[in-house]
Amino acid sequence: MDKVRWLGISCPLCGQELNSWDVRCSKSVGYLNYQICESCLCKEYDMEKEEFRDRMEAYFGIRPCRGL
Repeated sequence: MDKVRWLGISCPLCGQELNSWDVRCSKSVGYLNYQICESCLCKEYDMEKEEFRDRMEAYFGIRPCRGL
């Protein structure tokens, strides 16, 4: 499992700094031109973080980076 990397890019919706997990999740659900943070994705899909992470693992086979 990879370690989290902070990318120095801000979420266009809330301004939070994006990390490698945010980008992986965004691309998996179809955000190809820009990425948003995990918190904004959770709000969009009306899920708690743990539920969202479980769904990402079940449907896309990806897990959060170490350190998150």
